Amino acid sequence: MKYKNSNYIHILICFCLLTIAMTVFMLSNKNYNKVEHKIIDFDNKNVESTYLRVNDVYGQDNQKSLSEFFAEKDALKRMKQFCSILNEEFNYLEFDKQSLVIQSVFNYKDEFRIDYGSKYFGENDNIGISLKSVQIGKNAYDEFNLENQLADGRGFEPKDFIFDNNKTVSAIFGHEYSELINIGDTINFEYLSKDISVTVIGFFEKDTLVTLNNNIFFLDRYITIPSLDMDFIPLNKDDERFQKILYSLKNWGYIKVNDGEDYYDYKNRIDDVSKALDLKYVVNEAYIYKYIKNISNTINSSKGIFLIASIILLLILSAIFAYIYIWNYNKNKKIYAIHLICGCNFLRMKLKIFFEIFIQFILSLGIAGLVNRLLLGHNSIYVSDRILLNKAISQTTRFSFIIMLVICLVLNIYINKSNIYSSIRKEN
Repeated sequence: MKYKNSNYIHILICFCLLTIAMTVFMLSNKNYNKVEHKIIDFDNKNVESTYLRVNDVYGQDNQKSLSEFFAEKDALKRMKQFCSILNEEFNYLEFDKQSLVIQSVFNYKDEFRIDYGSKYFGENDNIGISLKSVQIGKNAYDEFNLENQLADGRGFEPKDFIFDNNKTVSAIFGHEYSELINIGDTINFEYLSKDISVTVIGFFEKDTLVTLNNNIFFLDRYITIPSLDMDFIPLNKDDERFQKILYSLKNWGYIKVNDGEDYYDYKNRIDDVSKALDLKYVVNEAYIYKYIKNISNTINSSKGIFLIASIILLLILSAIFAYIYIWNYNKNKKIYAIHLICGCNFLRMKLKIFFEIFIQFILSLGIAGLVNRLLLGHNSIYVSDRILLNKAISQTTRFSFIIMLVICLVLNIYINKSNIYSSIRKEN
């Protein structure tokens, strides 16, 4: 029993050494491979600005669904706070395309329908006819200079962006509507499952458009309404659901970024706000990746030095691991010799030692991966960070496998050269 207890202790020590070494190496590998800066670079691209997309990750891998989030306490309040901070601290543009479902009779063309030109055209008319519409915030309205692209009527005023249940929603219609309806007409629609009344206040000029990251939206066939702000407490459950859906869409907007700015500056700020409010919002670099100039870490940087130190630590602890196994083998050589005399196979004895080492490496890798996933924390909502971690796990696995083979080879040579039976003769 005394032998077994001491054997377990040496296994535990080896296991702890391996786990520490792999965890540190995996962490340093991930940090080193993560780009140090992502600079917006418009050189030779004929653009002056671009837009980061803000979006949530509810319903994605390992994340709660949107309905689960909506059921949380103060979910609406937190979304409103997030929206307010976006508009106050960033050049944040609210622009979305949600259709309006016709609730009253008025003149329109089939070309205005969202299903126009599709094979499903008209199939859902019994449910409702949906027309093309965009919702635009005050910052975006000014950014795209829409006030100066009116053919008739007036543009949006600050009061038009504030909504309560007793007022109509102002709307500017596209050029192709100008011969079908008149300024001052009121039309009933369903918007995000809520009945609203829309008043025509103007018409855009022909070919009025909005450009976002090389996506062009011509507004000739669209109904443009403000991205509504609702500062009042919901009146009932239906109103609460409407507001939650509304603000979940308002928070899917765009942040204008300029040449020379660092993507990480925006990412870190959005992460801080999102984390403070217990939300799952990110900035998506996929929309601007072609304008990003990656500045990688160098081996002389702090992350490079950390990587070198972690490699040295892994090698040193692996050497100590091998030394402990050799020491333990010598300590128990007499017991191994007795087993061999009693008929135990020499190869089988060595394979048992090697299998024990293999299991320790596998368990250490698993724990190292788990610890690093926990350390990833809020960044786990970013696909790019998860890819970096998976790459670090893969590289750690390959490096550890090589070290394991070297340790087993050294042990095999040492065991083969040692005279295991001499331990019995010395005892005698």
